[in-house]
Amino acid sequence: MAAADLRDELNCSICLSIYTDPVSLPCDHNFCRGCIGAAWDTQGGSGSYSCPECRAEYPERPALERNKILADIAEQFLSTDPEHDGTGIFCTYCVHSPVPAAKSCLQCETSMCDAHVKVHSKSAEHVLTEPTTNLGNRKCFVHDELLKYFCNEDSAYICVSCYMFGEHKTHHVVFLNEIFEKKTEKMKNILDKLIPERDEIEKSVQSLQERRREVEGKAAGEAERVTALFRDIKDHLEALEKQVLSEISKQEEQLTLQILYQIQQLEIKKDELSRKIRRTEELCNMAESVTILYGRATDKPTFCDAQGVDNEGKGRDDQKDPVVGDVDEGFISDMLLRGLGGIGAELNKRIYGQEATDMLLDIHTAGNNVFLSDDYKMVFCSKKDQRRPRLPQRFQYPQVLSTRSFPSGRHYWQVEGRESGGWGVGAAYPSIERTGTQSWIGNNKNSWCLYRGYKKYSVRHNNKVTDLPHVPSSQTIRISLDYEAGRLSFYELSEPIRHLHTFTTSFTEPLHGAFWVGLANLKLVT
Repeated sequence: MAAADLRDELNCSICLSIYTDPVSLPCDHNFCRGCIGAAWDTQGGSGSYSCPECRAEYPERPALERNKILADIAEQFLSTDPEHDGTGIFCTYCVHSPVPAAKSCLQCETSMCDAHVKVHSKSAEHVLTEPTTNLGNRKCFVHDELLKYFCNEDSAYICVSCYMFGEHKTHHVVFLNEIFEKKTEKMKNILDKLIPERDEIEKSVQSLQERRREVEGKAAGEAERVTALFRDIKDHLEALEKQVLSEISKQEEQLTLQILYQIQQLEIKKDELSRKIRRTEELCNMAESVTILYGRATDKPTFCDAQGVDNEGKGRDDQKDPVVGDVDEGFISDMLLRGLGGIGAELNKRIYGQEATDMLLDIHTAGNNVFLSDDYKMVFCSKKDQRRPRLPQRFQYPQVLSTRSFPSGRHYWQVEGRESGGWGVGAAYPSIERTGTQSWIGNNKNSWCLYRGYKKYSVRHNNKVTDLPHVPSSQTIRISLDYEAGRLSFYELSEPIRHLHTFTTSFTEPLHGAFWVGLANLKLVT
């Protein structure tokens, strides 16, 4: 439908302008509320009311119901109409062409353009406001006067007549301006609270957006790293495949040469035997027995050879088949496993870093209520005071640090703990406190710890404890450190390996492995 046709459909047949607060009659015709109201005011003396469109008559003045759908369509049209000035309200008196309204009169319940405002009544009763369609809401529906007061007892807006002569004359009322000022002040107070709250939300949204960008960047980097890792694995596998296949081909070639040599030797022997067989058959076919027994001088070597055939046949009965080697499947399998093991070790290093196989427990940091094994790989809880020398680096409680520190790089170490009894593993700066409850691993800002208790894990840093949802299923934990990335991760070496938690921070000192034994024992494993 063209805009002009739509405008015609939205025009009130009385004012010939776009509907303002359209209402529907029982006959389904629509008019502006003000237009049909004014028309029916003129019909009040006749005792009946009729529709200006179809002339349907009503003995009583019908109740007017707002046509919300039509009102929304008209409002939407006005908001997109190039002639629309933005308010959607036009002069009530300019019926031939819509002119944007400049003011609305609350007394007359009309809107006027600048030209009609100039000739409008200037009396005090004719209060002019900014253009509005809610003119009827500004007047008392009982006395048809402007609302000027607010009744506190009934929480109602009333006019002068309601206050002076109506049911509100004994009630406590205030001027609308006063209640408006109070409500305005109240709304300002609400705004004073809402605006900072909105600003905080905006900051949170910006922070989350920044975090989203960080996650996207990290995910992209991780995807690139994994892609490169798989590309390297593929290259290593292809190289190993070529190496193993080359070894198989080498063994095949060597064995083939051996077999060909054996075949060649046997062919020579076969030809020699064929020659002897032919000569022996010739001797057997001779008619003269003397010739066979004594033979001519020229036949003596052949005859002797024929006599030796029987002896050779007996020798061949005892001779075994030629011995030829076989493809060394064990060597090839070992070669394959060693190659795959090397790829696995390199892959493990790429993912977790370099394994700290030389990590040992530092007896100088061990508390006097722990006992260390002779190889400094195992720590036990001890009820007996070990009476070690007092040193500034020695812990007051049952915990110990590693001798090795990690100032940079990617490393990992593995710890096996007893199933029963609590224990904790992690990392700590050398500046960690050594006495007092703040020296517990994880109870300060200089250490990070994974605790294992009864059927549960928790992590602790700076005395903040976070319970983990995982139920323990293995006694072995891998601690993985990426110093430059600021990540300290814990993995349970179950089937499959399970990630438990990752601390993320910016490390400022070298890190030592940290161990708390409680009532259990811990062992460094490789």
